[in-house]
Amino acid sequence: MKATLRIVLATFLALGVIVPAGAQSERDLQAVNINYEGNNVWTPGTYVVKQGEKVRFKLYNRVKADPNVHGFAIDEFNVKVDVYRDKPETVEFVADKAGLFRIWCHLHPAHLPGQLLVLEK
Repeated sequence: MKATLRIVLATFLALGVIVPAGAQSERDLQAVNINYEGNNVWTPGTYVVKQGEKVRFKLYNRVKADPNVHGFAIDEFNVKVDVYRDKPETVEFVADKAGLFRIWCHLHPAHLPGQLLVLEK
């Protein structure tokens, strides 16, 4: 698993994804659900946090087509929330385990998933 994390981190660095230096106890993130070329996705698609951080996602559903609700779930952190169009939601959890975790719509599994990379301390 550590080798996989190193490969993923190297890929992110090569693509220009910046991981802030220094310890941070809390991380505020935003995710927006949109329809892109006929596919519903949470954007941006990838988030990077550090193990032990308290993560706070502010979630926005901007998909104009019905249904007017989409899900945001990260199973390993017991995150599961329904996000209604134009009614933002907030979820919080502690990223207490390192790894690469799927972000997905628990209401519509066919939608394109994202990912959360939690870096080891």
